[in-house]
Formats: sequence, C-alpha cells, structure tokens
Amino acid sequence: MKTKHFIVSLLALAGSTFAQKVAPTADAPNTKDYPGMPRYEGSTIVLQSSQKYGELGLQIGGLSSPASTDPKEVRKVEGRTHRTTYVLLNLAKGKRSTLEIARNYEQAFKEVGFTSIWSGGQVEIRNGPPKAYYGIPELDHQLLTTGVKDRRYFCMEKGGLFAAIFITARSWDHVISEKSEVNPWKQNVTLPEDSVLIQVDYVDTRPMEEKMVMVSAAEMQKSITASGKVAIYGILFDFNKADIKPESAPTLTEMATLLKNEPNLKVLVVGHTDNVGTFEFNEDLSKRRAQAVVAELASKHGIDPSRLTPLGASFMAPVTTNSTDEGRALNRRVELVAR
Repeated sequence: MKTKHFIVSLLALAGSTFAQKVAPTADAPNTKDYPGMPRYEGSTIVLQSSQKYGELGLQIGGLSSPASTDPKEVRKVEGRTHRTTYVLLNLAKGKRSTLEIARNYEQAFKEVGFTSIWSGGQVEIRNGPPKAYYGIPELDHQLLTTGVKDRRYFCMEKGGLFAAIFITARSWDHVISEKSEVNPWKQNVTLPEDSVLIQVDYVDTRPMEEKMVMVSAAEMQKSITASGKVAIYGILFDFNKADIKPESAPTLTEMATLLKNEPNLKVLVVGHTDNVGTFEFNEDLSKRRAQAVVAELASKHGIDPSRLTPLGASFMAPVTTNSTDEGRALNRRVELVAR
C-alpha cells in the first residue's frame, strides 16, 4: 500500500536515551521506475542514479574456482545506464525469500520480451556479482557488498537493452546517513535486518543510433549523389517487430522532403539487420520493416509508392562487425538506394 509517510520505531537505549530508526515506505524523492519495467510488489525506491554513457560488468558464469570469489566470466556492456535500488522491508508477516523474489522478477522480465543470459545463487556468485560495479558511492558504498546474505543474481537482454538484477537480504541494519552524497532524504534512513534489497541495472547499448538519428534531406541527397545510397538510423523498431516507433517521425519527414525535392528519384528501400537470429528470419523481418517505411511514406506523406521498392537484406551487407554491441547497432539500418 502506497503512503507518503515513514515507519518510525523508537528503540530504548541505555537509561532514558532513545534512538530513532526511520525505514522508507514510499519512493525516494524524484525517483521513478525505468519506463515499462516491473517492480516487486511492496518494494520502494531508496537510491537511483543514471549516466549518459557508462559501463556495467555482467556476470555470465560461475566462480573461477571452488575457493574463489571472482566470477569466471564477465561481459562488459556500455551505453546509457540507469540503476535503481529497491527495498522490501520484509517484515515477519508475509515474509518473502530472495529466491521467490528472483523467480518473480525473471518471469516478469520474460513476459516483457527479455531473454536470459545467466543466473546464479549464493553458491555461484559467493560474494555477489563483480564488486567493482556494486561497491561504489552511487549505491551508498557497502549497501550491497557488506552485511548481506542469500544472494541471487541474473542478467537478461532485449534487443540491445541489458538488465542485471541483484537481490540480497540484509544481515544487519544499514543506515544511509543524512551526510551521504547520494541520500535523497535529509535524514538518516535505516534499512533493517532481513529487509531485501533489489538492485536493478539497465544498460542501453544503442547510443550510436541516437547520435545518427537526424539526417536532413539535404544530407541524404548529398550521400545519394556521391555514392548512390544513404544509410538511415532514425527509423526505429521494437525488437523483432516491424512496427515503426513514433520517435521515427522526424526522419520520415526528412525522407519525404528528399523525395519531394527530387521528383524523378526512385529508390530501393532496403531493410538491414544484425546477425542475431537466423538469416531467413531476419530476411523476412528486414523486408517487413522496409514495407512499413514505404507504407508510412505513402500514407502520411503522399509519396507515390511506385517510386519505392521495399527489399529485405537480412544481414548480408554489414557495414562493420557483428561481434560487438556497437557494430550490431551500426548494422541495423534502413538504406535508400537510387535506381
């Protein structure tokens, strides 16, 4: 149940001295969930941060040896980062295990289209996922690395958006000091023993697509004159779908302007994908995306569809390697080819 108040419990200390413990029962000020992503019922946000471009190490294998605390395999992903720390106070009534919470999260992420990369529990991660990415100021230093138990971890991907979820319970109280550089409250906040912390990290590995979104009609014309084609990155689709996203509208307008300024220009509209999935699947997907672009230009911008020929190239014509996230982002594109 949502509330804007805090649970306040007064614990007697020596003599007549009392200390106040405040546990959050509402989200921290100026925080919100990552768009479209679920949270565990009853949990509240205690810390949150983001970067325009950062790095996260995903644990994608067990420990390097039975006695080790170091992951055997770590996959680094770079892009826009968004991290949120939730707390489930987990009081005695209705208490939840970290395993139950982890399974609920995994199912919820699968339902919104994520696929699993790796998962592990206390035995497989020992002291948690790579400490370099968790024992840092944004997470109030030792909040997730010291005094915790019953660890669970998994990471998933959806079309270049990576999610890493680390779930653990407190072995003793943790106080986020009012002097902490990341404390959104202006007072000490206590995360009590046995409360469950849920750390959710997102990394969007598609920054280059955004940098290349807006190509003007003049730039398109210049490229076609010089090389007979132009690569366009501003037509955006959901993962494995051919529905054009609303944010593609400015680029479609520039494409239409080009075609109106050059009334004799006829083009192949060629969809290109990365190599995730089979060639045949991507061939069909890339053609359907090209057809969607043609339909949009004809229906909303009045371009004669006889000037536009939709084709799907699958991943037969990459502009760079498909072995990196950055390369795959460059290979996902729509090209206009003069004919």
